[in-house]
Amino acid sequence: MADHEDEVLSALAHSISVIYSILVDVCGALPVPIGLPTDRHIPVTDAVPAIKRVAALAKDQPMGETQELQLYTGCIHLLASIDLYALCATRYDDTRAEGVGANLLLAEDALKHLALWLVINEAD
Repeated sequence: MADHEDEVLSALAHSISVIYSILVDVCGALPVPIGLPTDRHIPVTDAVPAIKRVAALAKDQPMGETQELQLYTGCIHLLASIDLYALCATRYDDTRAEGVGANLLLAEDALKHLALWLVINEAD
């Protein structure tokens, strides 16, 4: 059973890292770029405040309301997945692990839609 839990936690940690990387790329492409920590292994103590800062700044970006909400949604679901992951790592539960995955899917969807919008509307 522990092997299954370790595999799931490893896959979820990788997925959190991938979504964070998407957020870094999106933030760099924003009308007013926002820098995020990009070291190879970013501690949660650095990533979480940075993600919260992006969420707070989403409304200040010169773009439409839909795009502001996509950025905010991506951030809050990534933060929720990190919180659930920490709980799951402490006391594993399949339902909690599925919650991490569900939040990551929502974050990814919002950020990828925003990334597409940013590419299409890129200033020349």
